Amino acid sequence: MIYVSIVSHAHFALIREIGCLAKLKDSKVIKIIIRDNVGEIGFESWCNSFGFHYSCNPSQYGFGKNNNLNFAQAKLSGCQDGDYFLVLNPDVDCSEEDILNVADRMAKNKIGLATLNLFLDKNHIEIDNCARRFPGLWDFVSSYFFGVNHSIIDKSHLDAVSSVDWAAGSFLMFSALTYAELQGFDEGYFMYCEDIDICLRYHRKFNSRVVLFSDIFAVHYAQKRNRNLFSMHFLWHLKSCCRYLIKFYAP
Repeated sequence: MIYVSIVSHAHFALIREIGCLAKLKDSKVIKIIIRDNVGEIGFESWCNSFGFHYSCNPSQYGFGKNNNLNFAQAKLSGCQDGDYFLVLNPDVDCSEEDILNVADRMAKNKIGLATLNLFLDKNHIEIDNCARRFPGLWDFVSSYFFGVNHSIIDKSHLDAVSSVDWAAGSFLMFSALTYAELQGFDEGYFMYCEDIDICLRYHRKFNSRVVLFSDIFAVHYAQKRNRNLFSMHFLWHLKSCCRYLIKFYAP
């Protein structure tokens, strides 16, 4: 069984527009768990009509806590160690076949954490830089002030199956046992870097890296956030970077 964790921050309209979740409603091996972080009108009844599990937070939680709560719900719903837990952004469009292919390859090769190849358009032309090397301090500085990010990997040069340091939380599939042993995401982050952090902990705990299946595609309709200096998103990102870097450089 594959339990799909969706966290919505006012994404109800986008979820209906993309139609990805609606296409998964009849799957016998995929269960959708949706957490509404803002309490949108009509969202719960829509989820009920498709048989999705819906929860609404009393206040807004961070990315990590939301997904950890969804994992707890998956366990209550019968999730076993041999199952899979997929963290999926509401702005990603993928098919049941894509999800099953990733899970099948993970099972056959005993992989604990994997992702697929994300693009920013339906024609698979504009690449989503969703797989990268672990960044250090200079990488963050260079990215913000000079627009050069040395942690980005050129996915066009990768094999069909490759290992990467970390992959974006847009699509991260864990074996349920792996997620449990990592104790999920670090809830000390509110937004940003939680995906880098959990991949770093996965690497250090299991001496393994994230597997990227470059020949399985999905589309990420990424919404760019305002990271101008002193904006709220910039401050969240700065705090998250500091938390991550402390861990990264820790002996």
